[in-house]
Amino acid sequence: MKKALVLALTGVMVLSLAGCSGKKKETEAKVEAEEAEKTTSADFTGEGSIAYVVTGLGDMSFNDSGEVGMNVLREAGYDVKTVETGDDAAGYLDTMYDLLDTGYDYVIASSPYQEQVETVAAEFPDTKFVLFDVNSDTAVAADNILYIYFKQNESSYLGGIVAAGLSKDGAIGAIGGVENPVIKDFITGFVDGAVSYNPDIKVSTGWVGDWSNTAKMKEICNTQNKSAAVDVFFPIAGGAGTGAFEAAAELGVWTLGVDSDQYAAFIDSNEAFAKVIATSVTKEVGNTMISLFSDPSTIEWGSLKAMGVAENAVGLAMNDYYKEVVPQEVQDAVDKAIEDITSGAVVVKSYFDGTEDDYQALIGTVTP
Repeated sequence: MKKALVLALTGVMVLSLAGCSGKKKETEAKVEAEEAEKTTSADFTGEGSIAYVVTGLGDMSFNDSGEVGMNVLREAGYDVKTVETGDDAAGYLDTMYDLLDTGYDYVIASSPYQEQVETVAAEFPDTKFVLFDVNSDTAVAADNILYIYFKQNESSYLGGIVAAGLSKDGAIGAIGGVENPVIKDFITGFVDGAVSYNPDIKVSTGWVGDWSNTAKMKEICNTQNKSAAVDVFFPIAGGAGTGAFEAAAELGVWTLGVDSDQYAAFIDSNEAFAKVIATSVTKEVGNTMISLFSDPSTIEWGSLKAMGVAENAVGLAMNDYYKEVVPQEVQDAVDKAIEDITSGAVVVKSYFDGTEDDYQALIGTVTP
């Protein structure tokens, strides 16, 4: 059976930005049609049932990226159910038990569900679990769990090159949502890539404190622009990131998207936002799941699997707009970096390879 293996995944519109549910469906269909033209084909037939557990779709981030992959697996023959739990962790364990009592061959969930998955895995040894977006130092707790660590430092290294190449004043900003090791790994790679392109680059950093406060994100971006001449923002903050897009649109500067192709996500619903997103630093969750479940017999259960640029699991959204607005010499630098990371000639700095003091020292070298 011929099935589409998605190489570039894009997010789904959030309802408030799409304007209405009809517009949302229209936009989703358009994005899926455009992405279908960018796919290559893979022959595989899936068998078995999968529960894909997410806090919610419409995040324009890795939840949506994973859902595009789930749609491919559905077409391949898997019985896939997407379960949206919301953000209240108090109900996560009950949700897991409900799913497992129903009976699934596989459960796919991201790191917020790690504790719950590890709790139930021993009780349901015949079910296989995939936990993605975990820390690189995660300990394997059961032989029926595959842990996936995305090398977000590698994709943000590429984003750092773009940001440094676009900045007119040599000043860029990275703003995280909740302060945690994964987001610091994003920032570490971003700084490393930016410095590789412009050794004199200055990088301002900040934290929103949550994943939804768009007003706080906008405030931080405006402050960075005013106090440090930052003219390229990199928000790593889930839904709060739209505050950076709003600030960039009003200031007439650039921003990067994160996790999925956010230019494609916004172009029909909010062109002003889309036009300031030069590219997006992506985590290809859907690609990863398609690759795994094209032949689940090859999955090494009871292990931690690192997925980066070489595995096409992280990267940049190199859409037509990227090719239009990013100078060719910057694109060439990105292409060279991809080659070097893949070959091992470049090893990108990672937060997980050092200590918090090492991270703070790195930030100190580029702070304005």
